[in-house]
Amino acid sequence: MLFYRDEIDGLRAIAVMPVILYHAGCIKFMPGGYIGVDVFFVISGYLITSVIENEREEGTFSLVRFYERRCRRILPALFFILFISSIFAYHWTSPGQLKDFGQSLISIIALSSNIFFWWKDDDYFIQLTEVNPLVHTWSLAVEEQFYLIFPLICYLSGKKKCHLINLLMCLALFSFFLAQWGGNFQSISDHQFQMFFQHSWASFYLPIGRAWELLLGSFAAFYLRLNSSVSETLLNKCNEFFAVVGLVLIILSVLFFDANHIPPFPNCYTLIPTLGTTLIILFGTKNTLVGRLLCLRLLRWIGLISYSAYLWHQPLLVFYRLRFNKTLEILPVLVIASTILLLSSFSYVVIEQPFRHKKLFSRKQIFSASCLTAIMIFILAVFLIQTATNRTLLLNKQNDSYLSDIAEYPGWKSTAKEFFDLEKNKTFSNRSLTKNKKLILIGDSYATDFYSMIIEGKHLVNYEIRVHFIPAQCQIYLSPENPNQFIDGKFRQTCFLGNDIIHALPLICQADVIMLSSNWLEWSTRKLPRTLKLLNLTKQQQLFVIGPKHFGKVNTNLYVNKSTEYRIKQYQYPDQSTVKVNSLLEQIIDKSIFVNILKMLCIGHNQTCPLFTPYGKIISIDSYHLTKSGALYVGNIIFKNEPLNKL
Repeated sequence: MLFYRDEIDGLRAIAVMPVILYHAGCIKFMPGGYIGVDVFFVISGYLITSVIENEREEGTFSLVRFYERRCRRILPALFFILFISSIFAYHWTSPGQLKDFGQSLISIIALSSNIFFWWKDDDYFIQLTEVNPLVHTWSLAVEEQFYLIFPLICYLSGKKKCHLINLLMCLALFSFFLAQWGGNFQSISDHQFQMFFQHSWASFYLPIGRAWELLLGSFAAFYLRLNSSVSETLLNKCNEFFAVVGLVLIILSVLFFDANHIPPFPNCYTLIPTLGTTLIILFGTKNTLVGRLLCLRLLRWIGLISYSAYLWHQPLLVFYRLRFNKTLEILPVLVIASTILLLSSFSYVVIEQPFRHKKLFSRKQIFSASCLTAIMIFILAVFLIQTATNRTLLLNKQNDSYLSDIAEYPGWKSTAKEFFDLEKNKTFSNRSLTKNKKLILIGDSYATDFYSMIIEGKHLVNYEIRVHFIPAQCQIYLSPENPNQFIDGKFRQTCFLGNDIIHALPLICQADVIMLSSNWLEWSTRKLPRTLKLLNLTKQQQLFVIGPKHFGKVNTNLYVNKSTEYRIKQYQYPDQSTVKVNSLLEQIIDKSIFVNILKMLCIGHNQTCPLFTPYGKIISIDSYHLTKSGALYVGNIIFKNEPLNKL
């Protein structure tokens, strides 16, 4: 028999609050707030399995009824918030952002937004959670995809529960295996076995690596149904202990699971919050301290409105950032949090609740309305995408190339293919012995940016150039010490796979000029003198270290329909960490080899940096990388000044 558990509502509240605060920017206080999504996955698996198993035992299970309930539960609030968000996106986003929004809408109604955001997100240049109001729907898509397959497996298994559980256990183990170690078998290599090596099919957004989390909840449901209730088989003190352990595991995950220092979820770290959630489901009954805590009225209410709160929070946060171009501080966070609670309460009472009552809306009405609304959203999405295109064309007709400039951003991507094609050459050609000098450019996306400066400004035409790419997460570093102690845990897998300056040493030995361009971190900067010494360069070889650059936080929406005169007056302070690294580089390496881009470029009041060239062309959009016009402008400056004017 299925009975309602008030404490599960409280557990939902524990899941949704850290997610909202994390996305609001409270990362210092709860760096692992994102694990709330993993808690939701376990809860969803538990509830869905409980409902299905109850109906299977009563002989009333129906796939049609199951999908009807999912439509009643998920779609009304989702569709409502999509329509509201579309209004603000239409008025407040740039054409490029509006186009992305429209594409997001289509992916949502196709139950594949997680796949869309996985495709869009390159984990470095795109701050999806900052600029996309709908990125949070990836987790809904994962659950929806689970809902499509899991009931079918249950239905086809008939009454063979033992076989069903065994099959689900195999699937869960396979899912966890791919998320934790699958990458070791994705490509055959000579590398040693890596403890954290995610398969590309089991990455953050995709359901294959998340299935085991939902199935943990399913196994909890099976256990409770087979054992009636935990309190009948275990002493109350055991219930108390394991429930407290579960809550502590979730809290520790929220407080200490900084995504910058652990491998990307899902992996074995994900076991801590998910097992914590499972323990609470199994042992946190109303008779326990944790159960009574979760049954508090406030927590229960937040849990009841948690679905609406989750839907509302991302659009509100993103539209605030887009509109006001400000980092959220305490007061705005409190105001937005209050607004989320009010809007969530409204949509729960007015939107969610009525559609769950079969007397108000029949099954036929629910399915018909869902299909019709999905079609309307598709039409709306096409309209928004076309509107974005029309706005771009209109501004181009007005001889304002601003939108086309940001549409083709970042400029380095126009030369990225050439850069990476060039990287395939592991030696210099023989003709360079008699004609051109040989130059090797080593680094991350800043090196690709620097290559764009060379191409756009037609600099170094008498040099044969070779390149070697090292991701910013790995840094340019040469030492007998193991670099893993400095590299963030989530990037060790990437850095292990050959992303090391050691592999560039043959080209370095052949080169006349060596350029190191990177988004230098403080640890690699302090160790740079030792790295340079270990390169063992000859006196005839020239070395240049290119400093990092930053143009302050850029909101492209603020400069649409503005005059050239207005744009060229826009200056901003660079990020202080970038300023600090440049100052450190000035202190520890010879000035004759250091290219301080910030010092040459940021000559505004109090060393502020220009956002536009003297011709009104935007220099950077993400604050770090250059547009094509920016590459031309910055390149002309640095190649006319010391020390690069020697080349």
